[in-house]
Amino acid sequence: MLKITDSSKQSLNYLLKWLLLSLLAGLIGSVVVHSFSYLLFMLNRALTMTPIPVPVFALLGALFVAGIIYRLEPRAPGEGIPAYISGIRFRGGFLPMSETIAKYPAALITLGTFGNGGMHGPVGRITAGVLSFVANRLQKIGFSNDDVRTAAMCGMAATTGALFNTPIGGGFLAVEITRRQSMGYRHLFPAILSSSIAVLISKALGFSPSYMIRGTRGYFDISMIGWILLMGIISGIAGGLYTRLYDYTTKIFRKEGSNKLLKALTGTLIASTTSWAINTELMGTSSLFLTNLSIGNFAALYGRLSPSVPLVLMLIIMLLCKAFCNIVTVSSGMSAGFTMPIVIVGMLLGASLSSVLAIDIGTPNYYALLSAGFSGMIASSMNIPIAAAIMGVEIFGLHYSVPVTLAAIIGFQINRHQTIYDYALSEKEMETIFIRETETS
Repeated sequence: MLKITDSSKQSLNYLLKWLLLSLLAGLIGSVVVHSFSYLLFMLNRALTMTPIPVPVFALLGALFVAGIIYRLEPRAPGEGIPAYISGIRFRGGFLPMSETIAKYPAALITLGTFGNGGMHGPVGRITAGVLSFVANRLQKIGFSNDDVRTAAMCGMAATTGALFNTPIGGGFLAVEITRRQSMGYRHLFPAILSSSIAVLISKALGFSPSYMIRGTRGYFDISMIGWILLMGIISGIAGGLYTRLYDYTTKIFRKEGSNKLLKALTGTLIASTTSWAINTELMGTSSLFLTNLSIGNFAALYGRLSPSVPLVLMLIIMLLCKAFCNIVTVSSGMSAGFTMPIVIVGMLLGASLSSVLAIDIGTPNYYALLSAGFSGMIASSMNIPIAAAIMGVEIFGLHYSVPVTLAAIIGFQINRHQTIYDYALSEKEMETIFIRETETS
């Protein structure tokens, strides 16, 4: 008779526990992501059908978010991932449910009224918060504090997978962004499982990824290796500049004191009018801009610029505008993400170098540079080289594994000692301390 050892029982219990929780994470992540995407689309469409200039809606959105939502929940401002990292590192995975609930309308109204940023940070924080809440309640039946951390990671992983259609990369991002130097299988396996299930559920329900990045199959010329290495260096430097500009801008807004409403209105006015004056597609999540960039439809990227502007100059103007407007929006406290603006900037860098080299649009060489810009920019600004490389392969295809891997490694090495979330986390921790002191005084 076969005897089941104690170690086998522990392994089976571990597998069953995280299979069930990963199923829950995948379901919740898929529902949160696609409900948010649908409501965001409907709100954007309704507002663009009116004759009112878009920056007016952005200011009204900032007024509502900072004037009402942030007064009800002072911890809701910001990008989302810094609060997630803080919860994992310093609070045993605990993410306050009131903050989780407030984050949904705050991010929806920010992005729905064309605040500049992405969905990933805010929506990831929401799903991670829901899973943290569930795991906290399950401590009564034996869940540990480390299980709560893992559950929150599963929520972030499920969001990433559903947003980008990256089943493995989503799991790596959720873990690597919190503990790059001490990633363990006990966190990584459930996170990958949650991300994969979220992708599976999304496809089963007929949902498309919220961000569509298209490529073409085929291998790039081996002679492009030198330019790909250069793209890794450029994206590494650009990622460092992105993080430092965010730090500088945040310090400027910090000088305005603790008036969240004034900060939000000021930042929104600057970001919305700047992007509106250059290219309205740079406002909000810029999903259509990203699609046109990925297919090489450069004519649709000019916005209000004259068609006589050289292509490479137009691309540089667009990447500077997108980076500046996103940084100002998040620095002012509005609920918008960094991930997709960083992706757009990285791909614009790749397209710019492609234009300088006169590479034909839509060829494997073109997508080799775009994919390198994608992974290099994510790896350098967020310090997640493994996740950046895996996501790049999952999105662009195995044909581009060399460009995304080389650029991710180089970008990470150039800016490995400081990430955009280190600056954001410092600001978040200061604000948390201020809130605690206010509540106890």
